[in-house]
Amino acid sequence: MKVTCMEIGSMPDLQYLILVKTNIETWIFKMKMPYLSKEELKAKIDSLPRINIALLPTPLQEAHRLSEKLGVRILIKREDLTGLAMGGNKVRHMDFCMADALQKGADVSLNINPWMSNNARIIGAASKMVGLDYINIAPASKFRPIQGNLLIQDIIGTDLHLLDTANHDEVNEYVDKLETKLIEQGKTVYNHVKEHMSRSSATISYMEATLEIEEQLANFNVAENLEVFVASGGAQGGLMLASQSLNLPWNVHGVIVGKPEESYADVVTWSNNALNHLGFTERLDWSDVEQLDKYIGPGYAIPGDDCIEAIRMVAELEGILLDPVYTGKVMAAVIDYARTGKFKQEDTVLFIHTGGLPELFDFADELKRRD
Repeated sequence: MKVTCMEIGSMPDLQYLILVKTNIETWIFKMKMPYLSKEELKAKIDSLPRINIALLPTPLQEAHRLSEKLGVRILIKREDLTGLAMGGNKVRHMDFCMADALQKGADVSLNINPWMSNNARIIGAASKMVGLDYINIAPASKFRPIQGNLLIQDIIGTDLHLLDTANHDEVNEYVDKLETKLIEQGKTVYNHVKEHMSRSSATISYMEATLEIEEQLANFNVAENLEVFVASGGAQGGLMLASQSLNLPWNVHGVIVGKPEESYADVVTWSNNALNHLGFTERLDWSDVEQLDKYIGPGYAIPGDDCIEAIRMVAELEGILLDPVYTGKVMAAVIDYARTGKFKQEDTVLFIHTGGLPELFDFADELKRRD
């Protein structure tokens, strides 16, 4: 995949016309971000309230045997090694999210996420780490085994509300009643569904991660174009915004793992809220976001054959475990791109390993090689 950037403005207000060309289609989108130095971007991020939760920097690792098999150089950014409660990309978010909660005087962290949610696990562990009570309302989870992310939430002492229903109105009514009751008891509730920083922290933390990755790449002799593959969401927005602002030759591919309309909304909404927090006036539009929808499989949290193959391949060749909800599907995209000749010989692929490993155990029947 080739990206051509053409400057049509002048600093400090650069506008890029980005032409992304594949063997199948030409993707055209416009992004308008001010050019910033690394120091200027870091200063904007450092202006936000923060506590140190994530273990950073995470390693950047050469995947030698996987690269040899697929015929393209692959580097893996080990965001599964961020330290908290089996790690993952969302631990980075917590540096900013928990600082926001404490600044607002919260004593209860209230979340809504179903049984397979990494978000629920990480928010729970971070909440406990900073001294907040943690409540998670888990729709459509009443009859799920206490395994994977649910098990970790149980171990850390989460007040789990496992609901039978997944109906949006019914879940919201349940949450509203619970939040009202907590407030009447004198609690200050940080409701992660309502708080912008709970989601915007994803984009902010991956704008910062861009700085970290760029510094690490200096040790890997990377050719000019870098093909970045990451699960669609706030991390994609952060990598995309920061790489454009720093004028880096990166192509950021977001791989959709669930409903496409939700994925686009997540990237655009979370990123725009993050830009607001950081004092930018620029805003993303849906047309700015490149996302790959071929690798969803049967649905969200349902791994297809390509996902299962990807998990097994990386485990066998590199000893690295991927998960069946997010990273397995992202690696399936990398494998497909390699097999269908979408990469050039000089390309380097950067795979963002966002973690999610507890859910391996919820999918034992699908992933095991033997009866």
